[in-house]
Amino acid sequence: MRLLFLTLIFLTSVFETVSAQDISFRAKAQQAVVEGDKFQLVYTLNKEGNDIRLAPLQDFQILMGPSTSYSHNTSIINGKVSRETTYTFTFILKALKEGNFTIPPATIMVDGEKVTSNQLKIQVVKADQAQTQQGNNSGNQSAPSSAAKADELFITVTPSKRTLYQNESMVLTTKIYTQVQLDGLSDIKQPKLSAFIAQDLKSSEGINWIMENINGRTYNVGTYEQKLLFPQKTGKITIDPTEIEFLVRQRTAARSRNIFDDFFESGYRSVKKTVKSKPITLTVKPLPNGRPQGYTGGVGQLKMTASVTKNQVKVNDGITLKVTVNGTGNHKFVENPVIKFPADFDDFDPKIANNTNNTVAGMKGSKTFEYLMIPRHAGEFTIPSIKFSYFNPKTGKYQTQESGPITIQVEKGEGDEMANSGVVRSNVSRENVKFIGKDIRFIKATTKLKPKGTFLFGSLSYYLALIVPLLVFIFLFIINQKRIKENANISLQKTKKANKVARQRLKRSAQLLKTGEKEAFYEEVLKALWGYMSDKLSIPLGELSKDNASDILIKSNASKEAVNDILEILDTCEFARYAPASGTGEMDKLYQKTIYTISLLENQIKRK
Repeated sequence: MRLLFLTLIFLTSVFETVSAQDISFRAKAQQAVVEGDKFQLVYTLNKEGNDIRLAPLQDFQILMGPSTSYSHNTSIINGKVSRETTYTFTFILKALKEGNFTIPPATIMVDGEKVTSNQLKIQVVKADQAQTQQGNNSGNQSAPSSAAKADELFITVTPSKRTLYQNESMVLTTKIYTQVQLDGLSDIKQPKLSAFIAQDLKSSEGINWIMENINGRTYNVGTYEQKLLFPQKTGKITIDPTEIEFLVRQRTAARSRNIFDDFFESGYRSVKKTVKSKPITLTVKPLPNGRPQGYTGGVGQLKMTASVTKNQVKVNDGITLKVTVNGTGNHKFVENPVIKFPADFDDFDPKIANNTNNTVAGMKGSKTFEYLMIPRHAGEFTIPSIKFSYFNPKTGKYQTQESGPITIQVEKGEGDEMANSGVVRSNVSRENVKFIGKDIRFIKATTKLKPKGTFLFGSLSYYLALIVPLLVFIFLFIINQKRIKENANISLQKTKKANKVARQRLKRSAQLLKTGEKEAFYEEVLKALWGYMSDKLSIPLGELSKDNASDILIKSNASKEAVNDILEILDTCEFARYAPASGTGEMDKLYQKTIYTISLLENQIKRK
C-alpha cells in the first residue's frame, strides 16, 4: 500500500504542469519591405484563443489570413514536466505605398478576456524599376548573370563629424550596400588609425540588414562595423580607404533543367568582388590655450562629485575619499585629480575603476578615484575644495567644477597612547607607535673597559681596516668600468636585453587576451616579435623585413623550424587583425607559441 502511495505521488509530480502562466500575444514582421511586395504578418499566442481582430490597415492590403497553426513543446527539468503550446496566426499583406507606417495592436479573446498585442513599425521603400524589370525577364535567361557592377555592390565609411577637437570622440561607420546576393567576406583591408585611439562598438546581433531606396534604386543595407575614435593629433588627418573582398553568389549557365539541379543549387557559384570606400579627411583642432587649474585631460560633457565615507572618525581609522567623474567623454584618459591632503593624514595612491560603455554618442559612464586616508592626530581637518576642469567641445570652452571643502572631525581613540600624549608621527602604523610616551627606560651599562696602554694603532685590526676598504674600492672600480664600457655599446645592450624586452611586451598582450581585445592583442604580439628581432639582430626596425630577418636568423645559428614558426606567427597576426573575430582558444595558442619560439631562438643564438 505504501509503495502504491509513493508511486502515485511520483507520477503526480512528473506530469504536473503549470496551470497559471502569463499570456503572451506578440506580433512580428519584416522591418523593411519593398513597395508592392508581399510579406507575412505573424501573431504568436502561448494559450488557446479565438476571434483575432486586426485594426483597420489603410496602407496595407490583406491578401490572405489568418491561417492558424499550433505546436507543442514538452520539457522535463529535475523530474518536473512542463508543456508549452504555441498558436500562430499568419496574415499575408501587400505594401501599397512608400513611407514609414505603424501596424496598430491586434486583439484576441483568451478565456473570455481580451488580450492586446504589440504594435509594429514597418518601412516601405520605393521599388527599383530596373530591378523589377530584370526580375520579370529572369525566366527567359539561361546565361549567367554578369558580375556585380559598381552601383550594385559598394561600401561607405562615414564619420559622425568631420571637424572636431583633439581627444573629442567621433564614430566611424562602415556600411555595405548590395543588390546582389552575398555568400560572405573573403578578405578585408582596413586603414591604419595611428593618429587615433580606437574603441570597437561591439554588436552581438551581427549585421542588421535593412532596405533603403537611393536615387530610385533599392538596396539591402547592413552596418558592418562601428568604431569610436579619439584623435591624438591636430591638423588635417586623412583616413585611407577600407577595402573588402566579397563572395558574390552568381547563377551559372543552365546545363540542364532538371529538378535535382535546382534542389542542390548546382547552378550557382561564388565569385570574388573587391570594393573600396573613399578616403576621408578630418580637421582636428587643438584645445584652446589657457587651461585652468584642475584640468586633467577631460574632453566631453562631464561632471565631478567628491565625498568621504565618514566625517567623524578616530585616530588611525581609515577614511575613503571618493572622486567620481561621470557623463559622456574620454573617461579613460582623464588623469588623477589634484588633492591637497592635511599634513596629519597618511594618504595612498588611488584605486581607479572605469565603468564605461562605448556608444554611438561617445564613451558613457563613470571613472572613480578612491583614496585611502588615515588620520594620525586628533582635531578638525579640512580637505580644500577639489577643482575639476574639462573642455566642452559643444561650447568650445573650458568648464570648472568644485566639490567644496570637506571637513573631517578626528577624535582621540580609546586607549590610544599616541593620541593622549600629543605625539604626532606620520607614516607610522598603530603597532609602531604602541610604546610612544613610555620611552624613558632604565639604562643598563654594558660597556667593557680595556686595560690602560692597549691601543688600536699598530694592531692587526688597524691594518685590516686600512687594506679591506681599499680592496673593495678597487673591485668596485673595475666592475663599474666594465659596466660603463658595456653600456656604451648600445647594440650589445639591446642584444642582451632583447628577450627581457620582448617578454615585457608580451605581458601587455596577455592582458589584452584576457579582455578579448582581438585587434590590439595581435598588434602587441607583432610589436614584441619585430622588436625582439630588431634588438637581437642589431638591425634598425625600419630596415627589418621578413626576408632579411629569416636569412640573418639562419646565419645566427637559428634552426629552420624556429624561423618558419616566426614567419608563421607574423603572417597569422597580420591576417587575424582584420579577419572575422577569432576564438579565445586560437589567440591563447598563438600567445603560447610566441613565448616558446622566442625562448627557442634565445637559446639557439646564444650557442653560436
